Amino acid sequence: MNWVKENRDQLSINNYVRKADAKTNYWLDLSEGRINHYRELIGNNFNIIIYGDEGIETDFYIIPFEEIKHLLVENNFAKSEGRRRWIGNIINHHLSLSNTGIKINISHRYSNPISFKVVPLILSIENTNDYAIENAKREIKVRIKQSAFRKKVLENFDYQCCLTGVTEIELLVASHIIPWAAKIETRLSPHNGLCLSTLYDSLFDKGYFTFNDSYEVIITSKLDRLSLQAQNWLNEISGKVISNPVKYEISLIALEYHRNTIFDKF
Repeated sequence: MNWVKENRDQLSINNYVRKADAKTNYWLDLSEGRINHYRELIGNNFNIIIYGDEGIETDFYIIPFEEIKHLLVENNFAKSEGRRRWIGNIINHHLSLSNTGIKINISHRYSNPISFKVVPLILSIENTNDYAIENAKREIKVRIKQSAFRKKVLENFDYQCCLTGVTEIELLVASHIIPWAAKIETRLSPHNGLCLSTLYDSLFDKGYFTFNDSYEVIITSKLDRLSLQAQNWLNEISGKVISNPVKYEISLIALEYHRNTIFDKF
């Protein structure tokens, strides 16, 4: 079964998913209302996902909204039925929308699944008060925003741990330098995120190591109090420099906060 079809319910929480018929050159339409829904929910940090043949697992495109938002303007609405939508198709991995005269090569967006991990909240109407419902809605929005943060951070380090090069997606964490609970303004900033393996995310979070302003690892001064295995883990990364971020520089202010507030405080 098509990967998108199989996971559509979860993908649709924070991505705009559309079915396109491969037999008609992947004819598709995009609703202004749905686009605005996702923009209101998570800004521009969502994908437009288009899948074709339901029987082919890899027949889909995952296109960041940022890449085509310049085409999704009112002047390019389809001139039919007064509906506010855009229509187009995909031919030979090139996306074109009516009224634009522009073709965008999206071949690199073909058959590349994204990571998602959303645990839905199921509300029972019975015995559920308004406060609980509103609280659940807020929690869903927080999870969606955290998912967007994870995507940006992992992309910023090319989907690999910035210290070890681990690439298994299920072992990667978008690690906050300044913790989520500490400052509201840094919660979703990719400048405040490092892509770390689960092991080193835990060690970083607990203050077993930190970074200097040259992005080099500084390990704890309490090394001799730790188990031999923990010492080995830390010695393996001592003095290492993080891999170069692709788009967002890592905040030196955030690193200073981590050094002063979290590092060596266990």
